[in-house]
Amino acid sequence: MTVFIDTGAWIAIADTNDQYSGEAGKLYTDLIIRRLPLVTSDLVLVEIYNLLLRTIGIMPTINFANGLRTIPFLRILPVTSGDWEKAWKILEKYDDKDFSFTDCTSFAVMDRLRIKTAFTFDAHFIQYGYNRIS
Repeated sequence: MTVFIDTGAWIAIADTNDQYSGEAGKLYTDLIIRRLPLVTSDLVLVEIYNLLLRTIGIMPTINFANGLRTIPFLRILPVTSGDWEKAWKILEKYDDKDFSFTDCTSFAVMDRLRIKTAFTFDAHFIQYGYNRIS
């Protein structure tokens, strides 16, 4: 099973003041121990780095980012032009939801790679039809 890690999970892992920090730490430790293949996108990382810079500061953000590069079973994938186009279609189709564009690109990447499970605290992933680890 491959797991897509969403922005909120990364934030909760990095920021001990986050409301989900304790739960995220336990889930992340379990994923690391099990050495499950992990995936996230470059757009998710841009989003988390921008948020973390404002909440925990530059050096903790840099340390967190450097730590991600040491995880051998984490793939950081670029959002492709095809993912971008599919994300717009998802956004248009689900205009009754409040999906962010980053959510939609994550859905497109997950669909492309046939990933069904997300490490997230965002209910949008469930609304779109994915499983959430717990």
